Amino acid sequence: MRSLSALIACPGCDLLLKKINPAGSIKQFCPRCNRLLYQKKSHSISKVLAISISGLIAYIPAISLPLLTLNAMGMHQNGSVFDAFVSFYHQNYIFVAVLLFLTSILFPLLKLSLLFSVALQLKLRLYSNNLPFLFRLSHYLDEWGMPDVYLIAVLVSIIKISSVASIQYDVGFFCFIFLVVMTRASSSALDSEIFWQEIQQIKPPMQLHENSSD
Repeated sequence: MRSLSALIACPGCDLLLKKINPAGSIKQFCPRCNRLLYQKKSHSISKVLAISISGLIAYIPAISLPLLTLNAMGMHQNGSVFDAFVSFYHQNYIFVAVLLFLTSILFPLLKLSLLFSVALQLKLRLYSNNLPFLFRLSHYLDEWGMPDVYLIAVLVSIIKISSVASIQYDVGFFCFIFLVVMTRASSSALDSEIFWQEIQQIKPPMQLHENSSD
């Protein structure tokens, strides 16, 4: 009987296929629906580690520094991503404030932190009991962390108000763009197959304790 670990299910049509390990840029496609099943990514652990470190370095200025400064009719106004969360909260837009906090502030930080922790442990060949759980959690957070959606909203706002106010792009704006790029790049560089293989290889064998009788 073929082991389940040697099979892969197509995410498009659920067809079960024999898993292969493509070399280089070779890709594995589903013969039924032509959906991409797997493509090996070289140096995935090192890339994810470097990207997550870069994203974490840019995180604090990206969230706390002002994104834009608006100048209209002699008045100046600026604000950061965190300021937007506080503003929505004080205006009693509680649901919007919580959604902004989770998707653009908390989840990106958790995702980058989890990927950094997992990649660092694999790079150092260390194993902790919560390592598989941390890696699974980073996958779940990937679906909920959406700082790119907030960035799109900011760009749409810039287009709408550019005719009535002058806009100055502050340091936080470029830091936030960099954070969004690093968050997306971490997902692109991640090869889940390689990560799971490495986790399995460094996992210590289970110790069987037998009670000996005199």
